[in-house]
Order: sequence, then structure tokens, then C-alpha cells
Amino acid sequence: MRLCLQGREQTLELDRASDGRDDEVEGHGRTLTPVPLVSVLLAVHDDTRFLREAVDSVLAQTLSDLELIVVDDGSAEPLEGFDDARVRLLRNDTQAGLAASLNRALDVATGRHVARLDADDVALPHRFERQIERLDADGAAVVGSAVVDIDEHGARGRTHVMPAGAVPLRWLALFSSPFFHPTVLVDREVLDRHGLRYDPAFEESEDYDLWTRLFEHASGDNLRDALVLKRVHPGQASLLRRDVQESFRRRVALREIGRFAVDAEAVWRGSRTELLRLLRAFERRYGASWPVRKTALRRLVG
Repeated sequence: MRLCLQGREQTLELDRASDGRDDEVEGHGRTLTPVPLVSVLLAVHDDTRFLREAVDSVLAQTLSDLELIVVDDGSAEPLEGFDDARVRLLRNDTQAGLAASLNRALDVATGRHVARLDADDVALPHRFERQIERLDADGAAVVGSAVVDIDEHGARGRTHVMPAGAVPLRWLALFSSPFFHPTVLVDREVLDRHGLRYDPAFEESEDYDLWTRLFEHASGDNLRDALVLKRVHPGQASLLRRDVQESFRRRVALREIGRFAVDAEAVWRGSRTELLRLLRAFERRYGASWPVRKTALRRLVG
């Protein structure tokens, strides 16, 4: 299957598992060979109904200094290529799963930053420009944003907003992912310096697990503006495998809560005593935060 994008005439060769690129020397002031500012990672398996819209939304960004790495994760009808020189196509001979596919894309990414987008979502035009501005201003290693639901026909629905600020995100990460995965933009140097990659063992919560490990070395933030249109449709994995996702979310959460020497199982079950112990231990480590206390209060009375 070939997708023609935005009327471009360039054809890109299909990259196999062995990476034959010659442009490995990094740039942006560090060496003479230019490399993209952002590498966008996108994986797809079989369902390509919305893929062209997703890819077009990346290529139409106001920040055009980017590469898009598409991983065809063993689709029954393989993708053949894209008509834009900024797109690289990798193909898994058999389905490897999202985490392994994203790790493969990470290993060949050359951008200073890496960003995520799902194959059925849409990045709004100023997304990467806004996120890099926030990274540069705050010194965070990862920045996400709010999302707006869209259905199969593109009709917009609810807006979903994540908390902002380094300390509130650390508190949230004790219970669930602090980011909407398709919205993140990450400093690649932080990932590489600490050997951080997705862990396929966590399946539907591979992103949550990654952010908790990244938070051991750096902080994150969220923009309250919605920069991604998040597709909601019956065929998406998050709906089909919700029970699996919840199981792995619990596994990560118990691990993170347990780092504060409290009864993690009791906190997860709703023990007010253990939650207060957790809050006190958290504040000893990161300081008091009114947004964190408000969140904890809602959990106490909920």
C-alpha cells in the first residue's frame, strides 16, 4: 500500500531491519551534518483508515524541521512507502507490538527531540513549536498536552486536560500515566543518557512505565491547550484491551507507591490512613504542593 501525501513527488525506499542510513552525524550546532529537530514516532498495524490524516498533520506542522518514522508492525497488507522525503518507513516482518515498534523507531531516530502520535490521531499545526518552546523555557525533559476527542468522521467531542507542573505530575505518576501518550515530546538525549526505552513486558501501559523511570532523572510538564485530536472509535486497542491496560497500570502504580515505604496495596484499595502516610512521605521528598493536596483530598473523600 502506498500513500501519496500532499501532492509530493519524491519516493522513499523501504528501510528493513538493518539501518542503512548514511546521515548518522548529529547537527544543530554540534557537527556539520544537519539532522532534524524532531523525530516523530508512529506505529501502525493493519488499520490504516486514518493514517494519511495522521501523517499529513505531522508534515503540515509550523515547525517543519522534522522526520517522521513510521513502523509498519507486521500488517497483513504492508505499507510500501510515502511520497515525502521526511518520512522513513520501517517494517516488522511479524507483529512485535507497540513498545517494540517504538523502540525500533527510537533506535534510528536522529532528532534532538522525539515525539509520539498514534496512527488514528491528528496533531494540530502548532503542536511541536509550542512544545519545544515549553521545553526550552522550563528545562523539562518531556512535555505533553491536552487532547480533544474526535470520532470516526472527525466530529469533535470533549476536551481532556492533564495536570501541569513538575510536582503534581510526580504525584499523578504514582497512580496513572501523567501524560496522554500521543501528545508527548521528549528530549532524546535524556532517554539515551539513561538508557530509557519502552518495556514490552508492560504491554498497554508501556508509556506509564517509561515516564515513571524517566522521572527518576528529570521532570515533565503538560500544556493545558489541546494540541492533539484523539480519535475514539470501536476498533482502537485502548477500548478492546481496557482490562489488560488496567492490570498493568496497577502493577506500575504499586511499584511507584511502594517506593515511599507505605502499604501500596492499602493505598490502591483506598485506605485513608495509608494515603495520608503517602502524602506526608511525598511532601518530605518534593515539598508541599497545594495542587497535590487538592488531588489527595479528592481521593480521600471520593
